Amino acid sequence: MIRFVHIAALIAMVSCAVQSKPEGGPKDELPPEIITQQPDAGALNYTDGVAWVVFDEYIQGNSLRGNISSSPPLENIEFEIKGKKLSLNWDPDELLEETTYRISLGDQIGDLNENNRVQNLEFVWSTGSSIDSMQINGHVNQKGEGTFEGLSIWLLPNRSDSIHNPMFSAAPNKEGYFTLKYLPADTFDLFVFQDLNFDKVWNDENESFGFLKEVASEIDSQLVEVNYFTEKFVMPELDTLAVDSVHLFLDSAAENMLGLVSYILPPSASNVKVFAINGDIELIDLSIKAGSDTTYTDYQRCLPGKYEVFGYIDENNNGKWDGPSWELNFLGEPLISGQSFEVKANWELDQP
Repeated sequence: MIRFVHIAALIAMVSCAVQSKPEGGPKDELPPEIITQQPDAGALNYTDGVAWVVFDEYIQGNSLRGNISSSPPLENIEFEIKGKKLSLNWDPDELLEETTYRISLGDQIGDLNENNRVQNLEFVWSTGSSIDSMQINGHVNQKGEGTFEGLSIWLLPNRSDSIHNPMFSAAPNKEGYFTLKYLPADTFDLFVFQDLNFDKVWNDENESFGFLKEVASEIDSQLVEVNYFTEKFVMPELDTLAVDSVHLFLDSAAENMLGLVSYILPPSASNVKVFAINGDIELIDLSIKAGSDTTYTDYQRCLPGKYEVFGYIDENNNGKWDGPSWELNFLGEPLISGQSFEVKANWELDQP
Protein backbone atom coordinates (compact mmCIF):
# COMPACT_ATOMS: atom_id res chain seq x y z
CA MET A 1 0.00 0.00 0.00
CA ILE A 2 1.42 3.43 -0.94
CA ARG A 3 1.69 5.82 1.99
CA PHE A 4 1.25 9.57 1.68
CA VAL A 5 3.05 11.81 4.13
CA HIS A 6 1.91 15.44 4.34
CA ILE A 7 3.68 18.28 6.08
CA ALA A 8 1.23 21.16 6.57
CA ALA A 9 1.72 24.62 8.00
CA LEU A 10 0.39 28.15 7.59
CA ILE A 11 1.99 29.45 4.47
CA ALA A 12 2.05 32.97 3.16
CA MET A 13 1.43 32.40 -0.53
CA VAL A 14 3.20 35.29 -2.19
CA SER A 15 3.76 35.53 -5.91
CA CYS A 16 5.93 38.28 -7.23
CA ALA A 17 6.92 39.12 -10.76
CA VAL A 18 9.53 41.63 -11.74
CA GLN A 19 8.95 42.99 -15.21
CA SER A 20 11.42 44.92 -17.28
CA LYS A 21 11.46 46.13 -20.85
CA PRO A 22 13.93 44.41 -23.15
CA GLU A 23 16.77 46.53 -24.36
CA GLY A 24 17.37 46.60 -28.10
CA GLY A 25 15.91 44.12 -30.56
CA PRO A 26 14.87 40.57 -29.71
CA LYS A 27 17.71 38.11 -29.28
CA ASP A 28 17.81 35.17 -31.66
CA GLU A 29 17.30 32.06 -29.54
CA LEU A 30 16.23 29.62 -32.26
CA PRO A 31 18.61 27.05 -33.75
CA PRO A 32 18.99 26.70 -37.53
CA GLU A 33 16.26 24.72 -39.29
CA ILE A 34 16.91 22.05 -41.91
CA ILE A 35 15.77 23.01 -45.43
CA THR A 36 16.89 19.88 -47.25
CA GLN A 37 19.25 16.97 -46.77
CA GLN A 38 20.67 13.83 -48.36
CA PRO A 39 20.04 11.08 -47.56
CA ASP A 40 16.55 11.67 -46.17
CA ALA A 41 15.94 10.29 -42.70
CA GLY A 42 15.22 6.59 -43.01
CA ALA A 43 16.26 6.36 -46.67
CA LEU A 44 16.54 2.86 -48.17
CA ASN A 45 19.08 1.40 -50.62
CA TYR A 46 21.49 4.31 -50.07
CA THR A 47 25.08 3.32 -50.91
CA ASP A 48 26.79 6.65 -51.69
CA GLY A 49 29.78 8.00 -49.78
CA VAL A 50 28.39 11.46 -49.08
CA ALA A 51 25.77 13.10 -46.85
CA TRP A 52 24.83 16.77 -46.69
CA VAL A 53 22.32 19.11 -45.08
CA VAL A 54 21.32 22.71 -45.88
CA PHE A 55 19.99 25.04 -43.15
CA ASP A 56 17.99 28.27 -43.27
CA GLU A 57 20.91 30.36 -41.95
CA TYR A 58 24.69 30.41 -41.85
CA ILE A 59 26.21 27.82 -39.56
CA GLN A 60 29.41 26.99 -37.70
CA GLY A 61 30.85 23.77 -36.33
CA ASN A 62 31.48 23.65 -32.58
CA SER A 63 34.46 21.34 -32.19
CA LEU A 64 32.95 19.14 -34.89
CA ARG A 65 36.19 17.31 -35.58
CA GLY A 66 36.47 14.43 -33.16
CA ASN A 67 32.77 14.54 -32.28
CA ILE A 68 31.33 12.76 -35.31
CA SER A 69 30.33 9.19 -34.46
CA SER A 70 28.92 6.45 -36.67
CA SER A 71 27.28 3.09 -36.10
CA PRO A 72 28.49 0.75 -37.50
CA PRO A 73 31.86 2.55 -37.53
CA LEU A 74 33.00 4.37 -40.69
CA GLU A 75 36.67 5.31 -40.86
CA ASN A 76 37.92 8.80 -41.74
CA ILE A 77 34.66 10.72 -42.10
CA GLU A 78 35.57 14.14 -43.53
CA PHE A 79 33.39 17.24 -43.15
CA GLU A 80 33.12 20.66 -44.78
CA ILE A 81 31.04 23.72 -43.89
CA LYS A 82 30.27 26.31 -46.57
CA GLY A 83 27.78 29.00 -45.65
CA LYS A 84 24.54 27.22 -44.81
CA LYS A 85 25.63 23.75 -45.94
CA LEU A 86 27.36 20.92 -44.07
CA SER A 87 28.83 18.04 -46.10
CA LEU A 88 30.22 14.69 -44.92
CA ASN A 89 32.29 12.26 -46.99
CA TRP A 90 33.55 8.70 -46.46
CA ASP A 91 34.68 5.71 -48.50
CA PRO A 92 31.51 4.05 -49.92
CA ASP A 93 33.34 0.73 -50.16
CA GLU A 94 33.18 0.53 -46.35
CA LEU A 95 29.39 0.22 -46.36
CA LEU A 96 27.98 -3.20 -45.52
CA GLU A 97 25.02 -4.68 -47.35
CA GLU A 98 21.53 -4.69 -45.79
CA THR A 99 22.70 -2.57 -42.84
CA THR A 100 21.23 0.43 -41.00
CA TYR A 101 23.75 3.26 -40.61
CA ARG A 102 23.68 6.26 -38.31
CA ILE A 103 26.06 9.23 -38.28
CA SER A 104 25.57 11.38 -35.17
CA LEU A 105 26.82 14.95 -34.74
CA GLY A 106 25.16 15.70 -31.39
CA ASP A 107 24.82 19.44 -30.85
CA GLN A 108 28.02 20.47 -32.62
CA ILE A 109 26.29 22.63 -35.27
CA GLY A 110 25.02 26.11 -34.36
CA ASP A 111 24.09 29.36 -36.07
CA LEU A 112 26.84 31.82 -36.87
CA ASN A 113 25.80 34.72 -34.63
CA GLU A 114 24.34 33.38 -31.38
CA ASN A 115 25.60 29.78 -31.66
CA ASN A 116 22.13 28.34 -31.01
CA ARG A 117 22.78 24.64 -31.41
CA VAL A 118 20.89 22.04 -33.42
CA GLN A 119 20.07 19.16 -31.08
CA ASN A 120 20.56 15.51 -32.02
CA LEU A 121 21.64 16.15 -35.62
CA GLU A 122 22.11 12.83 -37.40
CA PHE A 123 21.89 10.98 -40.70
CA VAL A 124 20.14 7.59 -40.68
CA TRP A 125 19.75 5.31 -43.70
CA SER A 126 19.90 1.69 -44.81
CA THR A 127 21.98 0.14 -47.55
CA GLY A 128 19.21 -2.42 -48.10
CA SER A 129 15.46 -2.58 -48.58
CA SER A 130 14.59 -2.40 -44.86
CA ILE A 131 15.72 -0.32 -41.89
CA ASP A 132 15.80 -0.79 -38.11
CA SER A 133 12.54 0.67 -36.81
CA MET A 134 12.58 0.22 -33.03
CA GLN A 135 12.78 3.15 -30.63
CA ILE A 136 13.13 4.16 -26.98
CA ASN A 137 11.17 7.11 -25.56
CA GLY A 138 12.25 8.42 -22.20
CA HIS A 139 12.30 11.21 -19.65
CA VAL A 140 15.09 12.34 -17.35
CA ASN A 141 13.73 12.62 -13.80
CA GLN A 142 16.13 15.21 -12.47
CA LYS A 143 16.92 15.12 -8.75
CA GLY A 144 18.32 18.46 -7.65
CA GLU A 145 18.68 21.90 -9.17
CA GLY A 146 19.75 22.61 -12.73
CA THR A 147 18.56 22.42 -16.33
CA PHE A 148 18.68 19.66 -18.91
CA GLU A 149 21.14 21.59 -21.07
CA GLY A 150 24.39 19.75 -21.67
CA LEU A 151 23.04 16.31 -20.73
CA SER A 152 23.97 13.30 -22.86
CA ILE A 153 21.87 10.15 -23.23
CA TRP A 154 23.88 7.04 -24.10
CA LEU A 155 22.76 3.56 -25.10
CA LEU A 156 25.33 0.92 -24.22
CA PRO A 157 25.36 -2.82 -24.86
CA ASN A 158 23.32 -4.63 -22.23
CA ARG A 159 25.33 -5.60 -19.13
CA SER A 160 28.28 -3.40 -20.07
CA ASP A 161 31.19 -3.49 -17.63
CA SER A 162 32.49 -0.06 -18.61
CA ILE A 163 30.99 3.22 -19.78
CA HIS A 164 32.48 4.36 -23.09
CA ASN A 165 31.85 4.25 -26.83
CA PRO A 166 28.02 4.34 -26.81
CA MET A 167 26.17 2.50 -29.55
CA PHE A 168 23.66 5.36 -29.83
CA SER A 169 23.35 8.79 -28.23
CA ALA A 170 20.93 11.70 -27.93
CA ALA A 171 20.22 14.79 -25.84
CA PRO A 172 17.00 15.61 -23.93
CA ASN A 173 14.89 18.65 -24.76
CA LYS A 174 14.26 21.52 -22.33
CA GLU A 175 11.64 19.43 -20.47
CA GLY A 176 13.91 16.40 -20.18
CA TYR A 177 12.22 14.20 -22.81
CA PHE A 178 14.19 12.28 -25.42
CA THR A 179 13.65 9.78 -28.25
CA LEU A 180 16.11 7.36 -29.82
CA LYS A 181 14.83 6.14 -33.20
CA TYR A 182 15.91 3.63 -35.85
CA LEU A 183 17.16 1.15 -33.26
CA PRO A 184 17.62 -2.59 -33.72
CA ALA A 185 15.40 -4.95 -31.73
CA ASP A 186 17.60 -5.35 -28.68
CA THR A 187 18.06 -4.61 -24.98
CA PHE A 188 20.36 -1.79 -23.87
CA ASP A 189 21.75 -0.09 -20.78
CA LEU A 190 20.73 3.58 -20.69
CA PHE A 191 23.11 6.13 -19.18
CA VAL A 192 22.64 9.88 -18.65
CA PHE A 193 25.34 12.33 -17.55
CA GLN A 194 26.45 15.93 -17.90
CA ASP A 195 29.48 16.22 -20.11
CA LEU A 196 31.27 18.99 -18.19
CA ASN A 197 34.48 18.55 -20.16
CA PHE A 198 32.72 18.33 -23.55
CA ASP A 199 34.92 15.34 -24.36
CA LYS A 200 32.14 12.75 -24.86
CA VAL A 201 33.68 10.76 -22.00
CA TRP A 202 32.14 10.23 -18.56
CA ASN A 203 34.44 11.22 -15.72
CA ASP A 204 33.06 9.39 -12.71
CA GLU A 205 34.91 11.65 -10.28
CA ASN A 206 33.40 14.94 -11.46
CA GLU A 207 30.29 14.37 -13.56
CA SER A 208 26.83 13.59 -12.17
CA PHE A 209 24.97 10.65 -13.67
CA GLY A 210 21.98 8.33 -13.64
CA PHE A 211 21.19 5.08 -15.41
CA LEU A 212 18.65 2.39 -16.15
CA LYS A 213 19.71 -1.09 -17.21
CA GLU A 214 18.00 -3.63 -19.47
CA VAL A 215 15.88 -1.18 -21.48
CA ALA A 216 14.26 -2.85 -24.51
CA SER A 217 13.66 -1.08 -27.80
CA GLU A 218 10.13 -1.41 -29.16
CA ILE A 219 8.08 -0.35 -32.17
CA ASP A 220 5.80 1.77 -29.96
CA SER A 221 8.01 2.38 -26.94
CA GLN A 222 6.47 3.19 -23.56
CA LEU A 223 8.00 6.14 -21.74
CA VAL A 224 10.87 5.09 -19.50
CA GLU A 225 11.94 7.24 -16.53
CA VAL A 226 15.61 7.51 -15.62
CA ASN A 227 16.67 9.29 -12.42
CA TYR A 228 19.52 11.77 -12.72
CA PHE A 229 21.18 13.19 -9.60
CA THR A 230 22.58 16.68 -10.21
CA GLU A 231 24.23 16.74 -6.80
CA LYS A 232 25.01 14.60 -3.80
CA PHE A 233 22.90 14.83 -0.66
CA VAL A 234 24.91 16.83 1.86
CA MET A 235 23.63 17.42 5.39
CA PRO A 236 24.01 21.09 6.48
CA GLU A 237 26.24 21.58 9.50
CA LEU A 238 23.70 23.20 11.82
CA ASP A 239 22.30 22.27 15.20
CA THR A 240 19.28 20.06 14.54
CA LEU A 241 16.01 20.99 16.25
CA ALA A 242 13.21 18.49 16.80
CA VAL A 243 10.05 19.17 14.76
CA ASP A 244 8.40 22.40 15.98
CA SER A 245 5.23 24.21 14.83
CA VAL A 246 4.75 21.69 12.04
CA HIS A 247 2.10 18.98 11.67
CA LEU A 248 2.90 15.55 10.26
CA PHE A 249 -0.03 13.70 8.69
CA LEU A 250 -0.35 10.16 7.36
CA ASP A 251 -3.05 9.52 4.73
CA SER A 252 -4.84 12.81 5.37
CA ALA A 253 -5.12 16.27 3.83
CA ALA A 254 -6.83 19.09 5.72
CA GLU A 255 -8.79 21.29 3.30
CA ASN A 256 -8.69 24.30 5.62
CA MET A 257 -4.90 24.50 5.52
CA LEU A 258 -3.50 27.51 3.70
CA GLY A 259 -0.63 25.49 2.32
CA LEU A 260 0.46 21.90 1.91
CA VAL A 261 3.78 20.18 1.40
CA SER A 262 3.59 16.48 0.56
CA TYR A 263 5.64 13.58 -0.74
CA ILE A 264 4.86 9.98 -1.66
CA LEU A 265 6.53 7.03 -0.01
CA PRO A 266 6.82 3.63 -1.68
CA PRO A 267 5.56 0.63 0.30
CA SER A 268 9.12 -0.47 1.05
CA ALA A 269 10.09 2.83 2.68
CA SER A 270 10.74 2.14 6.36
CA ASN A 271 13.10 4.92 7.38
CA VAL A 272 12.61 8.40 5.93
CA LYS A 273 15.11 11.18 6.64
CA VAL A 274 13.41 14.53 6.05
CA PHE A 275 14.58 17.95 7.18
CA ALA A 276 13.50 21.58 6.85
CA ILE A 277 16.02 24.40 6.96
CA ASN A 278 15.54 28.13 7.58
CA GLY A 279 18.53 29.58 5.76
CA ASP A 280 21.60 29.14 7.96
CA ILE A 281 19.63 29.70 11.19
CA GLU A 282 17.70 26.58 12.08
CA LEU A 283 17.42 22.96 10.99
CA ILE A 284 14.29 20.91 11.79
CA ASP A 285 14.24 17.12 11.82
CA LEU A 286 11.02 15.85 10.18
CA SER A 287 12.19 12.26 9.85
CA ILE A 288 9.70 9.41 9.95
CA LYS A 289 11.10 6.59 12.05
CA ALA A 290 10.77 2.97 11.03
CA GLY A 291 7.50 1.41 12.21
CA SER A 292 5.87 4.75 13.05
CA ASP A 293 2.05 4.63 13.05
CA THR A 294 1.46 8.20 14.29
CA THR A 295 -1.44 9.96 12.55
CA TYR A 296 -0.03 13.41 13.24
CA THR A 297 2.36 15.15 15.58
CA ASP A 298 1.98 18.72 16.82
CA TYR A 299 4.89 20.88 17.99
CA GLN A 300 4.71 24.43 19.27
CA ARG A 301 8.15 26.08 19.13
CA CYS A 302 9.75 27.23 15.91
CA LEU A 303 11.56 30.32 14.69
CA PRO A 304 9.55 32.29 12.09
CA GLY A 305 10.73 32.11 8.49
CA LYS A 306 10.61 30.18 5.25
CA TYR A 307 11.74 26.57 5.43
CA GLU A 308 13.00 24.48 2.52
CA VAL A 309 12.17 20.76 2.72
CA PHE A 310 14.77 18.19 1.72
CA GLY A 311 15.71 14.63 2.58
CA TYR A 312 15.96 11.05 1.40
CA ILE A 313 14.63 7.54 1.99
CA ASP A 314 17.28 5.59 3.87
CA GLU A 315 16.61 2.25 2.17
CA ASN A 316 19.47 0.38 3.84
CA ASN A 317 19.10 2.16 7.23
CA ASN A 318 22.76 3.12 7.40
CA GLY A 319 22.08 6.73 8.42
CA LYS A 320 23.48 8.34 5.25
CA TRP A 321 22.44 8.94 1.65
CA ASP A 322 23.83 6.47 -0.88
CA GLY A 323 24.06 7.68 -4.47
CA PRO A 324 23.88 5.67 -7.68
CA SER A 325 26.49 3.00 -8.44
CA TRP A 326 26.92 1.54 -11.93
CA GLU A 327 29.11 -1.30 -10.67
CA LEU A 328 26.61 -2.34 -7.98
CA ASN A 329 23.59 -1.75 -10.25
CA PHE A 330 22.17 0.55 -7.55
CA LEU A 331 20.02 3.46 -8.76
CA GLY A 332 20.54 5.61 -5.66
CA GLU A 333 18.31 6.30 -2.67
CA PRO A 334 15.27 8.49 -3.54
CA LEU A 335 15.62 12.18 -2.70
CA ILE A 336 12.90 14.46 -1.31
CA SER A 337 13.27 18.11 -2.29
CA GLY A 338 11.77 21.10 -4.04
CA GLN A 339 9.12 22.05 -1.47
CA SER A 340 8.82 24.69 1.23
CA PHE A 341 6.56 26.15 3.91
CA GLU A 342 6.54 29.38 5.91
CA VAL A 343 5.96 29.93 9.63
CA LYS A 344 5.01 33.42 10.83
CA ALA A 345 5.41 34.79 14.34
CA ASN A 346 2.44 34.46 16.71
CA TRP A 347 0.39 32.42 14.22
CA GLU A 348 -1.37 29.30 15.43
CA LEU A 349 -1.63 26.24 13.24
CA ASP A 350 -5.10 24.92 12.47
CA GLN A 351 -5.82 21.59 14.09
CA PRO A 352 -7.14 18.76 11.87
